[in-house]
Formats: sequence, C-alpha cells, structure tokens
Amino acid sequence: MPTADTVRALEVSALALQAHSSSNIVITATLERARRAMPQAGLLEAFTFAVKDMIDVAGLPTSRGSALYGGVDALATAPCVTLLESAGAALVAKVNLHEFAYGVSNENPHWGDVLNPQFPHLIPGGSSGGTAAAVAAGIARIGLGTDTAGSIRMPAACCGVVGLRPRTGRVPGAGVAPLAPSFDVVGPMAASVTDTALAWSVLSGEPVAAARPLRGLVVGVLEGSAAAEPLRAAGAELRPFSLPDGVLDTFWTAFRAEVSRTHEGTYPRSAEAYSDNVRAKLAGAAGVSSERHQAALAALRTLREETLLRMEGYDLLVSDTLGCPTPAVGSDELTYRDDLGRLVAPFSALDLPALAIGNLQIIGRTEDEVLAAGLGWEREIGTIPRADV
Repeated sequence: MPTADTVRALEVSALALQAHSSSNIVITATLERARRAMPQAGLLEAFTFAVKDMIDVAGLPTSRGSALYGGVDALATAPCVTLLESAGAALVAKVNLHEFAYGVSNENPHWGDVLNPQFPHLIPGGSSGGTAAAVAAGIARIGLGTDTAGSIRMPAACCGVVGLRPRTGRVPGAGVAPLAPSFDVVGPMAASVTDTALAWSVLSGEPVAAARPLRGLVVGVLEGSAAAEPLRAAGAELRPFSLPDGVLDTFWTAFRAEVSRTHEGTYPRSAEAYSDNVRAKLAGAAGVSSERHQAALAALRTLREETLLRMEGYDLLVSDTLGCPTPAVGSDELTYRDDLGRLVAPFSALDLPALAIGNLQIIGRTEDEVLAAGLGWEREIGTIPRADV
C-alpha cells in the first residue's frame, strides 16, 4: 500500500484534478492505479507525476493526442516511466498535448484545448502543454514531456514552470512515440528547479546536481535577453553571444524529412483523421530527399562543433525561452509557431542541454551544468521569469 505521505500527495492530486476537470489537461486519469500500487521507497517517494500521452504505460492507451491512436492498450511501460515509479513516484495522469506533438499551442480538436492554469487568456504552449499545465495546476508534482524542437521549454515558459531538455540518448526513448527521431528527447518538468533536478537524477542515474554560485560566472547572452539581467546583479559577467549562421534552416530540413517519414503510413492515406493544423504542416514537410536529410544532419554536426568552440571561455549561455510574448488563446498557431520557438529550436538542432526556468533558458554542455546554474538562480534570485508580457 502507498505510504501516508503518498496518500496525502494523491489526495492533493485528486483535488486538483477536480478543480481543473474542465481544463482539458488530462486524457487518462490514473489515480486508482496509483492507489493500488505499492511504490518503493526512493528519492521521489510521495511525489506524484504525469506523463505526456506520447509515452506508453502498460494497460493504458497512448493517444498521441490524435484520433488515429489509443484504441488499444499499451503492452509495456516505457522505461522512463518505470524509472520514476521505481524511485517511489506515483503516476496520476496521462496528459494532453498538441496533436502528434507537432505544434506549440496545445489546441487539440480531438481532446480539447488545454487551458493555461496560470494565465487562462494565454496558450499553455506545446507540444508538452498538458504536462506543463498539470504541474502548474498542482495535479502532479513532476511530469514527463517530450522535446523535439522546444516542446518542453516553450510550455514551461508559457505556464511559468521549469523544464529540462536533455541531450539525445540520455533518457531511454523506448515506448515513446516518435516525431523526428534524430531530435526527440524525454525530459522532466516541475514547479521548481529543485524538483526538476531530483527527477533528472532518477532518469539519468547521476547524483543530484548541487547549486553553483552565480557570482563569477561568464555568461553568453543571446539577443540581449531581458530575463538574464538578474544574473548581472548576482555577480555574473554577461557578454554577447551569437550562434553560427544557418542552424535553423538546416535543422528544419532534417526535421521535416523525419516528420514526413514518421507519418508516411497514415498521411496522406488517413488525412481526414488529422486536424487542419497538422495536415498543413505535413503537407509542407513533404518532399525532402534522403540525400538532403543526410546532408543536413552532417551540417548540424559541424555547426555543433563550431558552437562548442565559440563557447570556450563561457560557463553558460542564456536567452529568453520564447521568441515572442505568449500568444493569446485563439491566435492562429501557424502564424506564430516559428517566432515562438526560434530561441529554443537551435539547441535541439545542436543537441545541447537546455533548462527553461519560465522565460529564462540556460544552455550548457552538460545537464549537470545547466541544473547547477538553475539551482543557483533558484537559491539566489528565486523568481520564475514570466513570458506573458
């Protein structure tokens, strides 16, 4: 049976689920499953968690936020979920997302548009908007999202929470539906850097990161980020930084090729089952040859090495998380998606770990580096920069 602390945590989740029952955050509630479980003692004992419905849990459907999937239950649980449960965390929900994880608004005609618990007039971001909203609403203490071009970091900024995009391969991807496999990653989200770091320790098998003092850090700043200014007051040295030319154009070539191949079995054959939004994107993704795809991947490897060379002499990079203010509910996603993600997608392209603390993005060479700096920010500054203005 769950411990007394876990029972109390499940009661909190149940109240939050009820309070936000009309917010379209949850696709499948799993409270009863959690109550029947016998969680092991561990680092995440009495933590509740939610997973994006791209991630398999045995005995439960995986909808991918679509009308095409979810008709049968998954046969096995994804290792990333098993890791959290083995550390004592209790799964309380599988949550909503932008259809097929291919978008940034979390407007979903099949499962309902996710409402932003912090800022109801604004989108929650995507595609892991349900995970961010579940954390922001108190439904779950931590969550698992996926990030291919910024899909953990954008909703973290929109909902005022924290999300880590790790490097590819750091978290097992088995049992997670693909979007663009060369860039897909699973990462943790939480209301604090501290909880994000605890979840990352479990997912990675590494020791929990320790806070790094901000004074004396040499920080490269992209586009004069206003969110980064408190670092200067804390004693960090801020210097301008720019990425090599061509990162995004090269990335989108490879990304579109892989998305098109991921959906070749169902699109255009079952195009009528897709939303207008995702149909338009898939139509635009068609036609990238395997030769162009391989050339783009090779170019990105070169651009990554050039970026790492440019980072010599810097401890970290920072930027705003979002490339524009959080859009209002009802705005046309196709008109703002590229602008919203223009500061997060480059680090997916370059496979560098990035931590979003609301509208502050911290980029480094390793996950421990960005978490240590994030913990330093949380200890010394304490705010989660807002992206609603």
